[in-house]
Amino acid sequence: MGAAHTPPDRSDFLAVHQAAARRDLGALLGMLERLGGGEEADVVRIALRGGVDYDLAVAEVQREVERRMSRLLRDEPER
Repeated sequence: MGAAHTPPDRSDFLAVHQAAARRDLGALLGMLERLGGGEEADVVRIALRGGVDYDLAVAEVQREVERRMSRLLRDEPER
């Protein structure tokens, strides 16, 4: 994913879907952290240690990353 000041593009959304398809929670958590979700990423890690299902965590983090990326796109001024 691009820098924080660069709005997401199609390749960023593709990266999210690829990470989810690989069940790569680490990559998804990294994306979430780069989108300002460090505290949320920590909560997911704690939840996993507490027994939350891994696949559920992957799905929820994927949705949150996509939501944050979509919000960035909506908030980006037109060029």
